[in-house]
Amino acid sequence: MRRLVSGSVPTLVALAAAAIALVIVAWFDNTVMRDVQEQARTSGLSPLATMTVLEALLVAGSVLLLGVLAWRSASLVVGIAYVVVGGFFVAQLWIWWNLAAGGNDVLPEAVALALRNLFYWSTGGSLNDVATIGAGMLIAGLAALARWWRGRAVAADRVEVMVPAAGSTLP
Repeated sequence: MRRLVSGSVPTLVALAAAAIALVIVAWFDNTVMRDVQEQARTSGLSPLATMTVLEALLVAGSVLLLGVLAWRSASLVVGIAYVVVGGFFVAQLWIWWNLAAGGNDVLPEAVALALRNLFYWSTGGSLNDVATIGAGMLIAGLAALARWWRGRAVAADRVEVMVPAAGSTLP
């Protein structure tokens, strides 16, 4: 029971941190940066330059944090979630354009509408930060899956070494 609890906490932290990072960065890119861009039209570029630096630090820090959390979790759940969600946000423009817009109405209307709303929410800012974090999540998810797979292989090797063969004699 103790292993289950200690193993699930890093998984939950990694999943919650990813959701929080995506929401914060989308909010920052869509609202704060848009307001600063509007102000820059009348009061100069200094605040915009400052906020662009802060935005880059926020995105880079989020990607690094999510990478560390995914690696430390060594969880199959985190790996799969990061790969799926990160891959979705990286490929979101392609998915939306080729399946829901541009005359290619492959998806049902309700799904296409939800996809469009999510697309505008996550790409409405100037730097498309959600896609950058999505790319980081995709890479971190692949690394977490590799670490999980490697941990299983090492554990299996340890079991083989500890279990005596059928014909062996114990000292």
